[in-house]
Amino acid sequence: MKKLLFLLLLCISLPSLSAGNLPSDSLLKVLDNTIKLRPQYSMKKESRLDSLKTALNKSTNPQYIYNIYNRLYKEYRNYNMDSALYVAYQKYEVANRLDNKQFMYSSEMNVAEILGIMGMYKEAFDIANEIDKQQLDAEELAYYYHLYHSTYSLLLENALSQREKTYYSDLVSLYKDSLLQVNDPETLGYKLVENGKLVETGRYDEALSLMLQCYKEYGDRESQIGALAYGLSDVYEKIGDVEQQKKYLAISAISDLRRAVKSYIALRKLATILYMEGDLDRAYLYIKCAMEDATFGKARYRTLEISETLPIIVTAYDKKVTQEKDNLKKYLVLISFLSVILVIGTVYIYKQLKKLSQARKHIKKMYEEVKQVNGDLQELNMKLSESNHVKEEYIGSVFNLCSSYIDKMETYRIDLNRKLKVGQVKEAMKITGSATFVSDELKDFFRNFDAIFLNIYPNFVEEFNALLVEEEQVYPKAGDILTPELRVFALVRLGISESSKIANFLHYSPQTVYNYKLKIKNKLAVSKEKFSEAIQQIGK
Repeated sequence: MKKLLFLLLLCISLPSLSAGNLPSDSLLKVLDNTIKLRPQYSMKKESRLDSLKTALNKSTNPQYIYNIYNRLYKEYRNYNMDSALYVAYQKYEVANRLDNKQFMYSSEMNVAEILGIMGMYKEAFDIANEIDKQQLDAEELAYYYHLYHSTYSLLLENALSQREKTYYSDLVSLYKDSLLQVNDPETLGYKLVENGKLVETGRYDEALSLMLQCYKEYGDRESQIGALAYGLSDVYEKIGDVEQQKKYLAISAISDLRRAVKSYIALRKLATILYMEGDLDRAYLYIKCAMEDATFGKARYRTLEISETLPIIVTAYDKKVTQEKDNLKKYLVLISFLSVILVIGTVYIYKQLKKLSQARKHIKKMYEEVKQVNGDLQELNMKLSESNHVKEEYIGSVFNLCSSYIDKMETYRIDLNRKLKVGQVKEAMKITGSATFVSDELKDFFRNFDAIFLNIYPNFVEEFNALLVEEEQVYPKAGDILTPELRVFALVRLGISESSKIANFLHYSPQTVYNYKLKIKNKLAVSKEKFSEAIQQIGK
């Protein structure tokens, strides 16, 4: 039950073909999908057949059994010829038991129809010729003429010589006339035969108009759309409109496959057209599907028809596949070659990138070195600038001091010379023997040094004391400018770090200078290393 429900939903979900408004390419895609779903449609067909067989086995009423066999025949007619023939014989036996002449004639014509489809034309005609058409009712008489018409149509399709074709063509035309006489002009069957007659006489425009009208009226019926679409494709073939022919052949084929019809023409003809157009993949798929269905349905004549086309399409398809394989091999060789080149190129690029990376590292290192050199140069420039400033200040001060000392020495010489001239030797000795003279001059020298230094570094005392603990900071006494300790480190700030040179400059002993340095270092608020660096930063 679930399978049947699934199949019902599947059929509803598929696009409707009644409007025929899809382009042929889209219809071919629908057809491709329909071929894939053939097993589901066959399951649906087998389900209906099983239901009829079950009903057949449960009944003992001959009339009901005959009706079931009649329905089974219609189901098997285009599905499986062997089963259809068997059912036709069973139907005849039941009709014989019922002693119903119309039922017996109908069953015999069923047998003849299947024999004709299977290619057993003589046997089909032997049975049909035994039927007295005068005893047939209107419906059975139409079926009788249809039997002759379809069988002669098959012979016409299979005819080899032009004489045979002309002979069978005339017979087909006669039975068309007979069908038109017995069928109701308002029925679809009549109009389909009329279409055949119009095509036969070359009245294609009228045939097309008639079939389009029929398609519009009856195209919503699944059981009739296949025949209508095939009739339209036949008209378009005569007109020469291949695109429309393909379109309606596709619609007819889709209808056949959905109804699980195994004996059909549309798909085979569509495969031939696609083969001519170069669509070998679809042509192979369609002709293969047609052959499988014809073989399954035991439709021997259809199998023979397909067997004429199948080798041509299969050969072309195999040739295409072989060419594609050859091309694929060529592409694989080319891809392999390109892959080798790609690998070599990748390795080369990797090496170049590695070299580039090393070069970048080297450049970065050089940049850092240059940056360091620039920093050192800037620092050196600052020192040189500061040194130049110090030099300028000190040169001017030294010139002033020298000039002052020259003036003092000249005054001292003149005074001493004057005393010696007038014989004041004792006074001269007194002047030259006085120890306070040098001491006074030294103090004067220190005051000048202190004044000049603080003129260059006015915040020296404050910045220096910031490096000492608060309670040990050193400040000059009243009247002094710098203390001896401050004066020692003032020379250190000026770049004179050796104690011996400081001692000579200040007229101290080296030990005194060392003691001053040690005394200050014991009062530091920072480390000795930072203290040495900080001294050089004072005044910057």
